[in-house]
Amino acid sequence: MANLDFFAAESDQRAVVDFLFTSTNVRLFESYSEFSQELREFRSLDELAAAFPLGVDKHGNGTAILLQLWSPSVMTKLEIERFALKPEKCNGHTFRHRIVGGGLIQLYLGGVHGRVITKSHFGHFAEAGARKWGVEKGVNWSELKTLSNKVQYHIRKRLAAAKVPGRPVLPEALELVRAGYSLKEAAQTSWQYTLE
Repeated sequence: MANLDFFAAESDQRAVVDFLFTSTNVRLFESYSEFSQELREFRSLDELAAAFPLGVDKHGNGTAILLQLWSPSVMTKLEIERFALKPEKCNGHTFRHRIVGGGLIQLYLGGVHGRVITKSHFGHFAEAGARKWGVEKGVNWSELKTLSNKVQYHIRKRLAAAKVPGRPVLPEALELVRAGYSLKEAAQTSWQYTLE
């Protein structure tokens, strides 16, 4: 997998998503639909912000907003799958939807939880990993690498204001660190990152 974890507060997350909409051909989908609902696609930053509180990690686990990025240059087929739920475990609901495919990119947004900033994550399969899971077909791997490098470069080199070991810290997150906030994988983590 190609991965980039980074620390981002609200304006930072907005900058990342804005770049995706203005400088790439990706389409943004929620990873999983709400119970008994269709899968939502977000066609603008405003649509995403209306659905989720950007920059806030309510549970403090680094996965406040789970998104899947689909690119027509990476995958020609857009496949949304309906899957069954056990109604006794899900308040009577019987299904959800998800987008599927080996060339999807995951964008998981953490954010502020109390006085902690939890990590955000950008990642996807590499071809070898996708082959192990049997999801390598229908993916233009060189296009995925090009797209991923473009987004990661933008986060690491253009947006980052500082870094901790292996992770960029974006501007608003850095301001909050300077005001006494901690950078953690998750709010419950006993240790924290320090700026380099």
